[in-house]
Amino acid sequence: MASGRQPATTSRPDDSASLGNVLSSALDMFKLENPEIRKKAVEFLGNVSLATVNAYGKWITSVKAVADACTVSGHTFSQSELCDFLTVAAKGMDSKRAGTKAVNDATFHIYMDVMENYQKASLQLKLHFPRIIVDVISILDKGVDTRGVAVGVYGIERYYQERKAQAPSEDPQQSYVARPVEGRKSSPQSAPVAFSDDLVENLSDITGRSNKELEASLASLPAADIKKITDLSLNYKRLQKYSKLTRPEDLKREVERDLGRKLTDNQLEHAVNSIRKAKIYIENVLDGKFVPHGTHGINHVKHNLEYGYQLMGLIEPRKRRSN
Repeated sequence: MASGRQPATTSRPDDSASLGNVLSSALDMFKLENPEIRKKAVEFLGNVSLATVNAYGKWITSVKAVADACTVSGHTFSQSELCDFLTVAAKGMDSKRAGTKAVNDATFHIYMDVMENYQKASLQLKLHFPRIIVDVISILDKGVDTRGVAVGVYGIERYYQERKAQAPSEDPQQSYVARPVEGRKSSPQSAPVAFSDDLVENLSDITGRSNKELEASLASLPAADIKKITDLSLNYKRLQKYSKLTRPEDLKREVERDLGRKLTDNQLEHAVNSIRKAKIYIENVLDGKFVPHGTHGINHVKHNLEYGYQLMGLIEPRKRRSN
């Protein structure tokens, strides 16, 4: 790096450490002593839901709070500091992934881009650059960025360029707005949701998980999600039948015969995507990985997959509320 500046440490905090301690370690690793940044990072972390922490882990959640705090505080990194940020963020990943070829290739690409183009970047892009880096690291570590957008390994370079164009127009604080839906979980009206033994057995066959593990996951889910994965588990044989049809025209014919109505090409595309990701959808629901985003409090990946299942009659459409 140009200045020869080295990060304080690149060792990942212990997994048993509290979220606050992980944040404190991250701030120290990035050598961020600015009281305003540290205060804002703590404030952001205080508004993070448990579902977010479960989905992304303590490290990604904390580093995102640091990056967002730097952006809203108007702090820009120097070229060498940003390279340090990249190094520390990447080495804090899950040990099974850190250092793999995919991670090394992606981080090297960002490093070269920073060395070649960062100095001439706009101020707005510089402000948001740490956030872009965290999104890429989240994809490498978890398969989705911090907004819940799934990206394959081979699509990272294109994604990186797209984020450079999009991120400067975003307000990082929006992702920390408290959501009333989550606040109602502790309401006296929120009784434990019931689920059947048959559901547990069906999900065990689909996922290979133990009954005890599945019961713990189901107990933490809202009734709406339990209803959806119940519908899918009951219709899983139909899903398997559809997944064996490799030609779109065969799938279209089979689905339309089961439904008794026609599908448009756009609807068929949604259906195909949902079929391919049925097992992933069920497991992500069980693990609380579909984190709500934006002011509407929905996860667009989850929403799109459910639309595909609704089109095929595999889950019931959400009932419209009456006035």
